[in-house]
Amino acid sequence: MADVLASLAVNEVAAFYSRLADIVDKNKGSVAKPLAPLLMREWLKNRDPKAVLKLEMPDHLKKHTLVIDVLKYHREVFLSNKKTKAGKYGGIAPRWKDGRWNGVGELRMEYESLVEFPLRYQITGNDEDKDLLYSLHGFQLKSNVGVTLIPPPLVNDVNFSFYEARVVDRYDWDYSEHLTVPNPDYKSTAANAVSPSTDTVVVFHKNAERIEKAGLAAPYDIDSKPWTISDVSISGPGKVGWSNTN
Repeated sequence: MADVLASLAVNEVAAFYSRLADIVDKNKGSVAKPLAPLLMREWLKNRDPKAVLKLEMPDHLKKHTLVIDVLKYHREVFLSNKKTKAGKYGGIAPRWKDGRWNGVGELRMEYESLVEFPLRYQITGNDEDKDLLYSLHGFQLKSNVGVTLIPPPLVNDVNFSFYEARVVDRYDWDYSEHLTVPNPDYKSTAANAVSPSTDTVVVFHKNAERIEKAGLAAPYDIDSKPWTISDVSISGPGKVGWSNTN
């Protein structure tokens, strides 16, 4: 695959990325608040690699099937019904057994794991899928909860007094990868148009590295505002795997 941006001066490459953000924003389809153009514009504006962007996550991320699946997994980790990614039981049961919690008052816990939107979304994804792939691709989803013990003889063991989630990520590029994206210069007659005869182009992320080295953009951290989980399949009362240990 040819790198259509390789022959351009670095400022021209940065201008292409800016036009790409504009065309994605314009052709957002069913996405009410697209993330991809917002985050790319922040990258192009940023000059401080230590910067942290705080923002509200859009509904199409909060409600995405892959996000919901990970939240349901987190719930089972908190309830000590599934092991953590480290291969151990966490959550309530170990804290009960080692004395960190005696069942009185509220127990607060947090857990995070990866959510990754697959590259096949370039072809098979809907508007929301593609926006999340192009904006974040993969990120850490962090859950923060409080639980209180339900005394016998009720069937369920604990209530979630609150359940919140937030996104933690680093907006940067894997310079060895590439993506197929809509071509903002399709059918353009401008002198600086890139591959105007094709409606998509392959963008190699080594061009983002060129832009950063020239001081025309910088990576940054994302720490989203938390949102409350009201889905009872995630935040409703639950039964703890009391027999599970560390």
